[in-house]
Amino acid sequence: MKLTTLEYFVEVATEGSFTKASQKLYVSQPTLSRRIQELENELGMELFVRNSHSLSLSNEGEQFLTETMQVLKRVDHLAHFFDQQKEQTRLSQLIKIGYLPNFNLGKMYQLIDQFKAQYPNVRFFVKQDTPMQLVDGLTSGRYDLVFNLATYFQQDNAIQQLTFMKNHLQVALPLKHLLSTKKILTFADLNQESVILLERKQSPIIVDYVVNQFLQYGFNVKATSYVKDLDEGLARVSLGEGLAFLYSGMNDGSLEKKYPIKIIDLETADNDQDLVAAIQNKNDQTYLRKFSSFLKENLIE
Repeated sequence: MKLTTLEYFVEVATEGSFTKASQKLYVSQPTLSRRIQELENELGMELFVRNSHSLSLSNEGEQFLTETMQVLKRVDHLAHFFDQQKEQTRLSQLIKIGYLPNFNLGKMYQLIDQFKAQYPNVRFFVKQDTPMQLVDGLTSGRYDLVFNLATYFQQDNAIQQLTFMKNHLQVALPLKHLLSTKKILTFADLNQESVILLERKQSPIIVDYVVNQFLQYGFNVKATSYVKDLDEGLARVSLGEGLAFLYSGMNDGSLEKKYPIKIIDLETADNDQDLVAAIQNKNDQTYLRKFSSFLKENLIE
């Protein structure tokens, strides 16, 4: 197992792309792909899940990434063992981030890129996950920082939170729906409507909250279907198959033109739906703390 291959693996894993990694490493993409394949063959394990338009680490790949970073850190330490002045900040550090799917998180990637420009030795591993998996991952150490709904961390003194994005519930309707001319809607307005819901594991907060609100108004939710992601749900709305619920944080301003549909704010009680950046208080990783402070400084309105 060659150290250069391990370095190649880290670059592909943290960039999430063979193309980007090959550009940074100044190595041809076929060469890079071959080296990663040789590593997988040597380990007898697939480190990456390869799809036609995406690349992600397998569960085994995530574990291997953490161990590989530790190995490379030790090797770097040995290479400079007799230096008169050891600069620990020279060593590569890994920050593992989990985040919710469907949300408009361009700002997150922008801030990560800005931070990396200041601290080029820091690597980021980012992965989409469900709300509960983000909570469990933060607790277990699988993630160092997560972007999740505030309601999942209520009264948890072990977690430090920073509001990343204001967020509230909205409803999507077909363009010619009778309610589409209103500026704001309530659950009482929807008592005769059929709805399209995200699968509960994708957004249990939306599903549970919507169902409970309907029950409070004295009627059951009429769910025509459950969908795996927001795009599928909004596409069904545009075809007139029902209404769909989404968060304002998922709406980047282009959704009404893309499908086409009408999106209206839903009047609800404050339910702690803001998106927060959360870390464990006990996690004293230097660059994680620096990144947390960096987020705070750049999110001040």
